[in-house]
Amino acid sequence: ALNEGVVTLRSQFHCSNGRLIYAGRVLRDHHPYGMLTVEKIITKSSNIGAAKVGMRLGAPRLHQYIRDFGFGGRSGIQLPGEVGGIVHPIKKWTKLSISRVPMGHEVAGTPLQVVMMMSAIANGGRLMKPRVVDSLEDERGRLVIKYPVKIVRQVISPSVAQQVTRALKTVVAPGGTARRAELDYYTVAGKTGTAQKAGRGGYLPGKYYASFVGFLPADKPQLCILVSVDEPQGDYYGGLVAAPVFKSIAERTASFMGIAPDREPDGLAASGRRNSGRR
Repeated sequence: ALNEGVVTLRSQFHCSNGRLIYAGRVLRDHHPYGMLTVEKIITKSSNIGAAKVGMRLGAPRLHQYIRDFGFGGRSGIQLPGEVGGIVHPIKKWTKLSISRVPMGHEVAGTPLQVVMMMSAIANGGRLMKPRVVDSLEDERGRLVIKYPVKIVRQVISPSVAQQVTRALKTVVAPGGTARRAELDYYTVAGKTGTAQKAGRGGYLPGKYYASFVGFLPADKPQLCILVSVDEPQGDYYGGLVAAPVFKSIAERTASFMGIAPDREPDGLAASGRRNSGRR
């Protein structure tokens, strides 16, 4: 919707105080929100806000962007057994679909597809072909072959990718749904996911799929991580279950990779200023 110019991050939508009736069915939020900007819809993970943005974009363009981001088709990664997930052709959408697809219903993506989508945001709107191996070296460490980087397509403009990144950073900030994914030394951009699992005849009571996907450092990304938890016990929101695991993995991996920090912990920075003052 940002890429098509039908909204800005400051555009406002009324989120129906947590209960929207559309096509005879009720769509709920986890909290009763009133007026939210597009940025806050992402921050708060409002289902109703996402639905209303999707309605403004329109079904044809929404469907096209879902496909352009790589959902509904195999990536061609050099591993066996890849599936394409589920994206129904628009001719099979119902009257209800435009209110449900924007917040994740009726679509099934693989973990690889989710990482590719988030990495496209990190890569300035470019969807990249995934690689298992970057290069091969001989026993003396000499380069034998370097596998090329391949751009599949430019899905959104670089400027819009920056706007989405700005919104995704608020998800990990105070007031966002993934405060537990915040890192001490790196700025994170990411998104929570909380899905009730579907079965034959409807959704399975008490069965959820919780996730968090994010990249860091947010403005100069080098690492994208997806954490997904199948049928968590007790808490089932992505921000409570998957975000802390993301934090643990991200801290260790960033250290192992030698990624330069882009922020200081508030307490450490303040402590440093006090120490320098005493000196």
